[in-house]
Parts: sequence; structure tokens; C-alpha cells
Amino acid sequence: MSRDSLPPLAPLPRMALARGRLHEVTGPARHALAARAAGAAMAEGPVLWLRPAWATEGLCAQGLAGLMPDPGALVLVRCPKPVDVLWSAEEALRSGAVALVIAELAEAPDLRQVRRLHLAAAEGVARGARQGRAPLALALMTETADSRLAGVESRWALHPLPTGPARWRLDRLLARGLPPQEWEVRDLGGAPAPGTGVAQEEMA
Repeated sequence: MSRDSLPPLAPLPRMALARGRLHEVTGPARHALAARAAGAAMAEGPVLWLRPAWATEGLCAQGLAGLMPDPGALVLVRCPKPVDVLWSAEEALRSGAVALVIAELAEAPDLRQVRRLHLAAAEGVARGARQGRAPLALALMTETADSRLAGVESRWALHPLPTGPARWRLDRLLARGLPPQEWEVRDLGGAPAPGTGVAQEEMA
């Protein structure tokens, strides 16, 4: 199975994520956008969300119920070291056993690390073919809303608009062969407000 022959994952109208590649999501509502992608991928297989264990905010899957059919099916993993996020993403993608890997990063990967994720995702497409899976990966920064990771296949940003509680601006900042563009999104599928699903962790 060639990744170029596969239809992209389409979490939202106008948003197309090529299979077997690493993409980036940014903006103040990047967690909501990643969760919407997770919801779109769940019909195809498991979704793995990797987070730094020391992150100051915790991810509450139940708070993302409006963005995915089964928040309880989301596999959340807290990684003790920055390198563990990248290693786990690479291994999960290469296995072909998942539909989507979301890697929440504390540090920006270098071009070598990004290339390894691209190669692992491409291998996963070949291995997951029999199960009907064509994995891809999303990267987002834990603390930085406006990131620009080098070497990604595409980059998307989601911003809430002040004109209403369910109005958003989706920006295509980078995509191969396509110009930057933006669209207004009226609904993310019952999306909660930005930050919903991400809660401050209690201090011990």
C-alpha cells in the first residue's frame, strides 16, 4: 500500500492530513484540534496521546467528549523524559498498530528526529495495511502555542474567534504544494471552549 494512494485523514472540512507523515498543530486551541483529529482517527484504530509526565496541565479525556466518539478509548501515556515521547511515537508508528499518534513535546525535535518519525510512519502504513490502518502523527508543543517545527509535512493552527462560543479560525500555515489559507469553522463537532479537557494538575 502506498501512502500517496491513500485518502488523507480529514478531521475538519478543508483540513487534510497525509498518511505516513508527521504534521504539526499550533495555536491557542491546538489541544482541541488534536482531539478532533483523534476523534476522526478512532474509527480506524487506536489513538495514542503521549505527554510529558511533568507537564503543569493534565489532560482530561472526559473533557474532550464533544470531539471524539469514545474518550475512554484514547490511550494517554505520561512519559518521564523528553526523549521518551519521541521514542514512543516512533515505535508506535512503526508498528502499524495505531491509527494516530499525538506527540505533545516539551522541546522541539531536530530535523533528524523529525525524519525518523516520517520514516517510522511510512513503515507503519506498510505494516498496518492488512488491518486497514495507515498511521500518521501530530506534534504540538506543551507550553508554546505559536511553534514552527522544521521538517513537518503540514502545519495547522486553530484560534477561537471572539464573535461566538463555537466559532473558530482554522489556518493552513504550511502544506506541500498549497498556499497558506484560513477558514472560519462554525463547529468542531460539539467542541468545548479552548482549554476544556486540559486542567491544572493538583499539587501534592
